[in-house]
Amino acid sequence: MTRSGAPHTPTILLYAQDHQGLGHITRTLTIARRVLAAYPTFVAYIATKSPVAANFTLPERCDYIKLPTLLTAEGVERSPAEEEAAKQRFRTIRGQILRAAALGLAPDLVLVDHEPLGAKGEFRDGLYALKAQCPGTKFVFGLRDIMDDVGRIQGQWRELGVYDALEHLYDGIAVYGSPALYDVADAYDIPAAVQPKLHYCGYVVRDPPALDPARLRQELGLPPQGPLLVATVGSGSDGYPVLEAAQAAVERLRAQVPELQAVMVTGPFMPAEQQAVLQARATATCRVMSQADNFALMAAADAVVGMGGYNSVCEALAVARPLVIVPRATHKVEQQIRAETLAARGLARWVHPKDLAGPQLVEALRWAVGCDRRAHAERVREVIPSLDGAAQLVAYLARWLGGD
Repeated sequence: MTRSGAPHTPTILLYAQDHQGLGHITRTLTIARRVLAAYPTFVAYIATKSPVAANFTLPERCDYIKLPTLLTAEGVERSPAEEEAAKQRFRTIRGQILRAAALGLAPDLVLVDHEPLGAKGEFRDGLYALKAQCPGTKFVFGLRDIMDDVGRIQGQWRELGVYDALEHLYDGIAVYGSPALYDVADAYDIPAAVQPKLHYCGYVVRDPPALDPARLRQELGLPPQGPLLVATVGSGSDGYPVLEAAQAAVERLRAQVPELQAVMVTGPFMPAEQQAVLQARATATCRVMSQADNFALMAAADAVVGMGGYNSVCEALAVARPLVIVPRATHKVEQQIRAETLAARGLARWVHPKDLAGPQLVEALRWAVGCDRRAHAERVREVIPSLDGAAQLVAYLARWLGGD
């Protein structure tokens, strides 16, 4: 079965698996904007669990398919077995929606972010059904370079059948990174037969903000001179300990750098009670905001501190700001690997979450604030020559979408 004889609108289907975070959907929207700008006759649909409408503006000719998430009313308690069964029921529901959407849209190209078969395999049936129904559809996997502990990823990929999908389902694998920093073929034991499909696009970053740093400082009520430190924690859902420690570290550092100013952004998903604590501790020289254009703040800053998420790190690198990373404290080690990789090349300092109460954070912030900005920018460009991954991805997709 193929597309009907009705006029066909060239279509791209993108899958982004965010739920509580903002990283994957932010990257997917950046890509969608670039692709749609390059292909004005195309439309795009984004399938995601993320509450897109509340946090983002969609580009023209782009809509989204909201995948449902498990909700729990206050007072309802489930046993671990009941919770897992409920989650599996919602994975099944999402899988049915994804399959129906893929077959109904019959897209020309599917770009799947981060999870080759969807979260825990929820898109597997839909992808294979689409390939059977529409043999002309092209499938591209968007691989963020650092995913997690390599042994864990390899085990998950074997269990879910990802290696088979990379060989027989996918036409291409776009790597959002640089082989000089992280070799994904080696890390994830990608078979020799699949490796020719790998294409490194560089790091995918939003378009840099067009701003006058002096004007932004004025809008924020900050002095025109003096070092500015910006602290961000992405969506903020688990960022409170980082900002709490950063507030204390800034106050200690101000004893040595009295002109230091700081702006801290909690993110939209930080619990209200935690935001309130940070706001209560805010001062005229250490502001706290719930939401902001973090990229614009970084561009106006002299140094940045934050967690080690892909987007935040790439944005700090794009504007060549000295960066202090406090990686997320979970069983996933993606952010720590990223922090270690960049620190080993002199592009960042990092502090383990368990060391936030010690002197390490103050020392790292002192390094960042005191960095020679020009020398640091040269070092960034030397190590990471490409931060235009979205443009390079569009050029890569042209082999299937047409154009130059």
